[in-house]
Amino acid sequence: MKSKSIEDLKKHYRREWLLVLIDEMDWKTTTPLRGTLLAHSPNRDEIYELNKNRKEFTLVTYTEDSLPEGYIAAF
Repeated sequence: MKSKSIEDLKKHYRREWLLVLIDEMDWKTTTPLRGTLLAHSPNRDEIYELNKNRKEFTLVTYTEDSLPEGYIAAF
């Protein structure tokens, strides 16, 4: 799969968790801009399992503005 904007990936895979190999980053704001989709799933644990031994610079993100019930985020 070729590199796409993170926003395009989020629009295409609604209500899913994404594992993305980061191809372009805005280092001033530490915002990932483009990446190659490695995996997607409605199950967060599947994505975390696929990511746990990777050495590349990856992003795990949920595609909606609000997380599913029972999840929280910390920054």
